[in-house]
Amino acid sequence: MSTLGYIERLKRNDPSSEVWWDSSPVVYAPFKHYLRDKYPAAIAYIEQLMPDVFALHSGFSSVTTNPRLVTAAILDKREYWSSRFNLASLTPQQLHKQLYNEVIVEGAAVLQPLWVQSAQAEGWLSAQVDPVDVRCAERMTARGLALHRLAPNVMVKVPGSQEGLATVECLVAQGGSVNITFCFTVSQFQAGIQAIERGLATARSQGVDTGHCKYVITFMIGRFACQPEFTLQATERGLALDPEELRWAELLIYEQIQALVTASRVPVKTLLSSIKVDVDAQGNKHCWHLEKTGLSTTCYTLTPDVVEFLVERESRGKPVVPASEPLQPPPGTFAKLLRIAYFCDAYFLDSIDAYDFGNHEAFINACNEANSAHRRLADYCVRLCPPAKPFKRSLTAILAAEYGVLA
Repeated sequence: MSTLGYIERLKRNDPSSEVWWDSSPVVYAPFKHYLRDKYPAAIAYIEQLMPDVFALHSGFSSVTTNPRLVTAAILDKREYWSSRFNLASLTPQQLHKQLYNEVIVEGAAVLQPLWVQSAQAEGWLSAQVDPVDVRCAERMTARGLALHRLAPNVMVKVPGSQEGLATVECLVAQGGSVNITFCFTVSQFQAGIQAIERGLATARSQGVDTGHCKYVITFMIGRFACQPEFTLQATERGLALDPEELRWAELLIYEQIQALVTASRVPVKTLLSSIKVDVDAQGNKHCWHLEKTGLSTTCYTLTPDVVEFLVERESRGKPVVPASEPLQPPPGTFAKLLRIAYFCDAYFLDSIDAYDFGNHEAFINACNEANSAHRRLADYCVRLCPPAKPFKRSLTAILAAEYGVLA
């Protein structure tokens, strides 16, 4: 069997394209063993896609994490992580931050040899700021700088809200690499590019070296069309969107984003995340997010599920192949989409004000998921740490003494 896989085919289109691992590095080796056991006919391809260590010119070039993935990694090996700390000396908040940091540090260490070998072009670990701070630029900036200092190959992941873009500008100005996430519109990409550009200008004026920094903006492509607002607006216009038309909406936005990024003077790349595998009426799996993109420079971050899809297709001799020609959506589909505000706001430049980036339904839902994981880890830390000392005087007693009232 040929070992020319999706990554190799993608780089034939454009050598600057990349594929990243979308999970914690700690699950990389176990998942590889699972694939080898399940798909013996594709072992050569698995070895090419997932060498034992992250390696130059082979397999995944960087790694993305997020609060959900970090929380899952910690809760999957609770004793391993919690044993590193003196729980009696930490508050739940301190433990939360130290656990999160430790996962990032360990993951970055796994990737650092690749980072060095590639002259800092690859081997990055993307670590996200706390999602609870999405509306506070000051707190996101402080947390982002702390993550940046954990390891030289940490790329700070910041939500693409108005406040997040202010944080991006500050981090870039101080020599940080950034990944702008929760992005769903062309306007967000333009604002993200401008924030990076302003940060670079400040860095140059202050003599900060940014020569080896890396910048990506993440289009969470598979989360755009699944939002209820899209379907609701279509229904209110008497339109019915089938699954293929929903995917076309996402692909058309990707095409607009690519045109914007390609024309930019800022050294930024598009990173596609939330890639979805679809199943047709006959039970056949396909992935337009991989098969109709990648003609120009694109980075992809692949979850274990999507990686298994690639391996399964290779094992059957039906490899997944990136785009070989520009997108050609059905004219009727494009005309239908142009009647829906939800699509137009994402597709056309300057359709959304920066203040409303964080009010987009897809942004809110992605942020809620991240917050849920953040709270889950916070609750775990509360259960681990000893309870705080109770008040010496109850609230009722204090109110009674001071104000003559009872709580």
